[in-house]
Amino acid sequence: MEQRISFCHGGNTMRYVAIVDPYSSGQFLAAEFLSRGFNCLAIHSHSPLPSAYANSYYPDNFQAEFIAQGEALAPLLAALGDYACAAVVAGTESGVTLANRLAHALGLPSCDPDKIGMLRDKFQMQEQIRRDGLRAIGQLRATSVAQALAQAPSLDSQRIVVKPMSSCGTDGVSFCERPEQLQAAVERVLNQPNCLGQHNDAVLLQAYIDGVEYVVDSVSLDGKHYVTNTSRYQKKAMNGSFVYEQEDFIHPSATHMQDLIDYAMKVLDSLGIRFGAAHMEIMLDRHGPVLIEVGARLHGAKAPRNAQLFANVSQIDLLVDAAIDPQRFALRTQRPPVYHKHSRAVSLINGQRGTVTALPGKEWATTLASYTTAFWNIAEGDSIEPTRGLFDSPGGIFLAHENAEALESDTRLIRKMEQEGKLWTVA
Repeated sequence: MEQRISFCHGGNTMRYVAIVDPYSSGQFLAAEFLSRGFNCLAIHSHSPLPSAYANSYYPDNFQAEFIAQGEALAPLLAALGDYACAAVVAGTESGVTLANRLAHALGLPSCDPDKIGMLRDKFQMQEQIRRDGLRAIGQLRATSVAQALAQAPSLDSQRIVVKPMSSCGTDGVSFCERPEQLQAAVERVLNQPNCLGQHNDAVLLQAYIDGVEYVVDSVSLDGKHYVTNTSRYQKKAMNGSFVYEQEDFIHPSATHMQDLIDYAMKVLDSLGIRFGAAHMEIMLDRHGPVLIEVGARLHGAKAPRNAQLFANVSQIDLLVDAAIDPQRFALRTQRPPVYHKHSRAVSLINGQRGTVTALPGKEWATTLASYTTAFWNIAEGDSIEPTRGLFDSPGGIFLAHENAEALESDTRLIRKMEQEGKLWTVA
């Protein structure tokens, strides 16, 4: 473990919270904790930072930062001993395992220590909920192309989903209907690094579920779960995978969400998610809800920040409550969230190949009637390829407005500008 920066610690009265991998939506946590009188420590589970997250880390928001080396916790625990941390939380997917291991070792709130491993392993995740009697997806784990091809028929599915065991977003996800597609998809994943820089020594094959995908976002403390928001994805198949088109946020009290939320709460219990944020992706088909996967962390990108702009509670501020102010958490979770506006996230889709020469859409987007915030995965000078998934999308624009029609109007404008090549220019 290497300590890279350190000020104002040891023997003082300052209060601290450690954030493991404070990237993606985790970038917003440090300032939120600081506003409540807690300074933050950044812990990096890997070095260098994964390229997918490098632009969302702000070291000036932290009093000190540390790099974990391998699986050994002792050096890191010794260093953290100088700070008497009130909590350890995960900032993003790559930090889930280390954050919970550290929190448990320090006697702080954490997920079930016996189930921490399955929070990042999508195969174990499904098998655990299956053991607890919850609906799960038919699946198999393969360590070679030959094994994948030989066992795939056992899934009894015309379409098979191939994905890494422990990644995030749409990284490495493919839909396969023919043996040659399956072979190519497995070869793209197996023995290759995932988007977090971790080696894929196995690949996951799952039966395809034909339904509508929903999200349930929650925060838990001592096993009490509170749903901050739910949403529905709209996606379309493109370039051998699928791309997100938009995400519509839905109030958790909506009648058609109740069975799905009941299932989600049982999933949290089954996986031992007793503390912290969780982002659950659940498919709903004619048989009911079934888990796609859980991230035991905040909803990614700027979705939780957007929620702060349309509701009275979001995962960001409620996670801070759970970590440092359990009384406030208990008070705020006595009633459902209040939505002040309708909200949507529009995912940008690129169909061009070349070099980005300008991003006029950055300023233009701020003129939209319902604009709240945005994120951009591209910059001038970047090479760009047609969008195949979440990480090669040019970015996303979040919208919120009292009038639902404003979202529809602004979405049409965004797609018009996108199709005419006016959000970004490519040479």
